[in-house]
Amino acid sequence: MVLMAIAISISGLTHRVHLDPYLGQQSTVIATINGVAGRFLFDTGQGLSAISPSFAQRIGCRPWGQISGFRMSGERLDAPHCDNLRFTAAGFDRNLPAVAVLDVMKFIGTGVPAVDGAIGLDAFAGEKITIVPRAAVIIETASTLIERVRRGRELPVRLVRDVEGLALSVDAAVPTRAGMAWMELDTGNGGSLVIADHIAPLLGLGTHATEPTPVVFKLANGLTVKGNARTRPLIMDGNIGAQFINQWQLSLDLGAARAWLTPMQ
Repeated sequence: MVLMAIAISISGLTHRVHLDPYLGQQSTVIATINGVAGRFLFDTGQGLSAISPSFAQRIGCRPWGQISGFRMSGERLDAPHCDNLRFTAAGFDRNLPAVAVLDVMKFIGTGVPAVDGAIGLDAFAGEKITIVPRAAVIIETASTLIERVRRGRELPVRLVRDVEGLALSVDAAVPTRAGMAWMELDTGNGGSLVIADHIAPLLGLGTHATEPTPVVFKLANGLTVKGNARTRPLIMDGNIGAQFINQWQLSLDLGAARAWLTPMQ
């Protein structure tokens, strides 16, 4: 009975993983992987967490094989992987079955602070979490999540498991006059909203708009998304980035495929 009580107590703990502001709208997290500390971009659009080749060397991993995925533009990415790594941050600890080994800095750009990789939602698969913009990822219990979203508005979402089921991202429902569109929620996108050419006219936009264009549309829970958007050929309906997400606390039940947006206090 004592051992059972201890197990219940431990499983009921919440963890607050600190986020540091990074560049204009993004954030980073300091975590250890296989006991080695690094700084990583926190990116809900990452899909599958990644570490740099130099960090892989630091943790003694020899990358092998190939993982293949696609960026929202349809560009194919192939990378070797490291397997069964231990991810730890602020007392939250879990096994990562596989991570890609690639240099994420080539996608972020030059002349900016370097990161050792990117942590995606796959690191929190099955968990209940709340993302406080550029401040924290809170690992929730069932009871703390209920309290957290009391003032929130639930948003219909889909869980997307690409890369042979290893990756995890979340798509939000966006109603259009033709039907329901689904757009990725992406804290790693610090720029404009990105709308696919194939649904751009349904949102009052032209196609192939490389310059940011004002757009206003509603999510399926009635909340308004307002900002600047670019339109491009995509393999998804769109990408809602930090420009919108940073206005809210985003709570995700990554086991039950549920999401809530709560006003910032």
